[in-house]
Amino acid sequence: MRNAEWKTRIPNSTFRIPHCVVMAITAVLLAAGYATRLYPLTKDHPKALLPLGAGTILDEVVRSLDGVRPLRKRVLVTNHRFAEPFRQWQRARQAGVEILDDGTDTPEARLGAIRDLELARRTTDPDDDLLVLGTDNLFRWRLSDFVAAAQRHRPDASLALWEAPSAEAATQFGVVVRDRSSRITAFVEKSPQPPSKEVALCVYYFPAAMCGQIRRFIEEGGNPDAPGYFLEWLVRRGRVYGIMMPGAWYDIGSTESYQTVLDAWQGGEA
Repeated sequence: MRNAEWKTRIPNSTFRIPHCVVMAITAVLLAAGYATRLYPLTKDHPKALLPLGAGTILDEVVRSLDGVRPLRKRVLVTNHRFAEPFRQWQRARQAGVEILDDGTDTPEARLGAIRDLELARRTTDPDDDLLVLGTDNLFRWRLSDFVAAAQRHRPDASLALWEAPSAEAATQFGVVVRDRSSRITAFVEKSPQPPSKEVALCVYYFPAAMCGQIRRFIEEGGNPDAPGYFLEWLVRRGRVYGIMMPGAWYDIGSTESYQTVLDAWQGGEA
């Protein structure tokens, strides 16, 4: 069943099946960055629409949502400069993805990932859980497995995790420390001496009950530029859980990492 068909059959914010209640989900795809580290590839072209295999990076990201149920809608947040290329992609694919323009047109004017997330949140049903994906994250595990695990931690937030191959590799990312219950007890953004090799991916499950914290973080003057600052703040104020996911993960942040992904997809190794 296609997502467009599925969402028309969810009249309320919950989908009832015997013995349990599954909350409706809005997927938020973050694509409002300017990817300056990939210039000139992304000077006039959004990173998410760079070629990958027979399609684009975004095609792979959207495909990962296919097994997630019940998905009410999918919202892609972009900047004004790249809004039209995303609309062209939407029309060409006939994709059930809402394109949300944040109104900025230069890297200096960008809102930052957290303000873009709050912008998307305001377009959703307030009772929906949010599944947040960075459009430069690629993986082969089933996103529905992460969602199922995250829902067991409701009403608290959950993050997808990946084990870096070395402490040196972990220095490039936000890393977490977990207790025996998988609750995150510390979150450190890009530390030269990371306390673990467990890296937080840009794959988050934010239940509706805690989504007001996004606005609170902004109002308190939190740095909205990278999600890691919000996650660090969130971990200090409540329960956040980490869910280790198996297999390869790719963060497309440079021309070198993009080439690695191209090679992996071409060789069928991803």
